[in-house]
Amino acid sequence: MNILITAGGTGEKIDRVRSITNMSTGRLSRVVAETLAASDETERILYVCGERAVRPNCEKAEILPIGSAAELAETVAALCRNRRVDAIVHAMAVGDYTVRAVSTRDALVESALSRLGAPGAPKPAEDVASARSLLRDALASAEAFPRDGKIPSDVEDLVIFLQRTPKIISTLRDLAPGAVIVGFKLLDGVTEAQLIDTAHALLLRNDCDFVLANDLRKIEGDAHVGHLVGRDGAYVTYNDKEEIARGLAEAIFRGRKQGGKA
Repeated sequence: MNILITAGGTGEKIDRVRSITNMSTGRLSRVVAETLAASDETERILYVCGERAVRPNCEKAEILPIGSAAELAETVAALCRNRRVDAIVHAMAVGDYTVRAVSTRDALVESALSRLGAPGAPKPAEDVASARSLLRDALASAEAFPRDGKIPSDVEDLVIFLQRTPKIISTLRDLAPGAVIVGFKLLDGVTEAQLIDTAHALLLRNDCDFVLANDLRKIEGDAHVGHLVGRDGAYVTYNDKEEIARGLAEAIFRGRKQGGKA
């Protein structure tokens, strides 16, 4: 089997020297990769990881570092297109937002005033909807700094515009129709029932075979409570990263023998 694993976190560039990222380390993915690589059934681990993610120590692992969510999408699509992928463990913490533009408070004000002061521009009292639309356009076009340079460090009131990144998990079934797909869901401070229901909804929405449900408050060091949810909504609970890795390996190998649908 060739198994694609995503690990760590993505980073979205603000300028050439700054970025927005998250705190995912990839530690669980590394344990999963090493556990899967120990099996004779595994031929290759395609390990797609964030630049700062920890990496597995095994000969079967092919390390493929990426930066942004867009780079992750391109890499995963290329692997599925050009390589045989029998299973996917999508554990990466993909950033929900990417940087669209960087501006300042003063630049936004000037952009809005210039639009509102233009001949024929609607006055708020006359046409509230048109004025709102014009202001939105003004804000969207008020980019003050080119993204391929360095923003000066003495700028006051920096404003960063973010836009949603695409959900990689929603593309996986089309990219690898016969693969066993494991998604991940992380929530913070919810009941176990809420966590399981949310994970199962994610599974059904994206046609996964399993989803590992995690609560951030139950992850600390090697202690890691995870619930592996199946298509029927039933789940198995594990209490540390080693247990989770063994459980995922068993589920993946079992699912593959059943033809890719667990």
